[in-house]
Amino acid sequence: MNKALFLISLQHELAMAIGNKLDLKAMLKIFLKVCFNRLDLTSAHIYVYCDQSGMPSKLLPLKGTSYQYFLSIPKNKRGQSWSKSSILTNFARQLNSSQKTLSFQCENGQYLFGFIIPDYGLLTFETHYAIADEVQKALQPILQKLATSCYTSIVHDSLVKEVLSRQLIEEKVAFQAQHDGLTHLFNRQHINHLLGNAIEDARINNKIGSVLFIDLNRFKPINDAMGHTVGDKILLTLAHRLHSLSSEHIDIGRFGGDQFTILLKNLKDDYQETINLLIAQINQLLTAPFVIDTNSYKLTCSIGYSLFPLQSSTVNNLIKFADIAMYEAKRAKTQQGKQYQRVMSEKIKRRLAYVDDMKQGLEQGDFKLYYQAQYNHHGDIIGAEALLRWQHPVHGKESPAVYIPIAEESDLILAIGQWVLEQACRDIKKLEQLSLPESFNKIAINISAKQLIQHDFQEIVLNAVKQNDIPAKRLALELTENLLVENIEDSIKLIASLKENAIDCAIDDFGTGYSSLTYLKRIPASVLKIDRSFVTNIAQSSESAAIASMIISLGKTLNMDILAEGVETQEELNCLKELSCFHYQGFYFSGPLPFDEFAKLLN
Repeated sequence: MNKALFLISLQHELAMAIGNKLDLKAMLKIFLKVCFNRLDLTSAHIYVYCDQSGMPSKLLPLKGTSYQYFLSIPKNKRGQSWSKSSILTNFARQLNSSQKTLSFQCENGQYLFGFIIPDYGLLTFETHYAIADEVQKALQPILQKLATSCYTSIVHDSLVKEVLSRQLIEEKVAFQAQHDGLTHLFNRQHINHLLGNAIEDARINNKIGSVLFIDLNRFKPINDAMGHTVGDKILLTLAHRLHSLSSEHIDIGRFGGDQFTILLKNLKDDYQETINLLIAQINQLLTAPFVIDTNSYKLTCSIGYSLFPLQSSTVNNLIKFADIAMYEAKRAKTQQGKQYQRVMSEKIKRRLAYVDDMKQGLEQGDFKLYYQAQYNHHGDIIGAEALLRWQHPVHGKESPAVYIPIAEESDLILAIGQWVLEQACRDIKKLEQLSLPESFNKIAINISAKQLIQHDFQEIVLNAVKQNDIPAKRLALELTENLLVENIEDSIKLIASLKENAIDCAIDDFGTGYSSLTYLKRIPASVLKIDRSFVTNIAQSSESAAIASMIISLGKTLNMDILAEGVETQEELNCLKELSCFHYQGFYFSGPLPFDEFAKLLN
């Protein structure tokens, strides 16, 4: 009677232990603890069948499912995992092979009893006594229930993992939909969404907000020269710095490329002070150099901003206005930021109309090349600079200072530059048919930044020379100091290669930029031109004379010819001669002339 009660009580407790937990490991752990206590075991162990990925599963013999050690009570034997016990491992192998209850007495007198958890695993007991047959039989229905519970737990675990996996995927998709892939800041679409909400909130609560547009200055030359890997690291560093400004009322996003947007919300009546402070903070973040792979880069930015709802209540307009203001800040070369003003849009409209006028002028032949002669100290003409002139149909003769910057902002400068190159070559061909003075060397044309960075620029120049059948030595290119330094490595290679093809280069406006002697001595240019700002009134300005003297000495040291621009008086000429400058260009000798008049001047 007592034995029957023991068996009933054992089955009841084990059945209750099985039903307590859905988590497989937790459920089996409780089951083993009850077995351990109720059967007075030395140890208890479970092996479970696993799929190819090592996850617990139902036994599928045809699929080659294997079993793995899963759980023991106690956890270790004398500090060593039970999974490393050779006796237990061999017994589990026999048990799995036989697929029926087994028993084995060890040399130390201990017993091992093995049971099959149908379809799901192996159960092993270590005891100091032999488990009675009736107890072993009483365990069979419990093992069947354990198998059912294993199935429930595995299905539950699978569902939990699937739900978690789906949740992670959904969170990842949501994050990717809202954030930039490189910087992990908000992307353009989400910033627009946040801006829409901020506009509505500002309208309801009578608040003011602002959109700031940030653009890195001189990022493109670095990105082009050093590669996108370096460029991306710079953008990541900047994004990290900008992210430090984030708050409840400040959202940071990457608009695209090297442009970033900042959304300022819930501004008070002193909003201008808040905006000015934020702009100062952004500039402060850029004072530290960007150190990438042992190289250091110093960058600045241009900032424009618009206000809502004061200037607009639509997302597209506010973004557009901030963008327009940013470009105004870039043109003004200011780090203070520019607030959008309606006059800026009107200026853009005029610029666009002006670009259309230039396109039409180029098609209709309204552009002309004028030539300003260059002289030596004996009064001989040694060459000329080709200067672009345009007769605007409405405004009349336009200054290059007006239309060249506008053309450079658009790709129209490439078409204009190509025309200048081809027209200069055609004019050189005509000059070759004249009786040129022996002193005359070459015609120089000015090159823009966008022309210089064309991958096939050298080929374009050489083709123009070849097609017009002129000596390459008659053509020279003038490049400004700043333009060369911004593309220093490519510039050095290009000038050296052109020089090998008999085409010389001159450095124009020297002294007004920021090139160092280290750069200058590497550039294989033939001529160094002293900017007119140092020539004007040089006789009365000791400072200008000192700078000119330095440039002359520098050029001679580097075996370069020196040419002074903007010579207008006898006094300026005399001063330059005293400083040992013997090549000149300016109104004192001749102003820019149409080709026919220039040809007469040569004769």
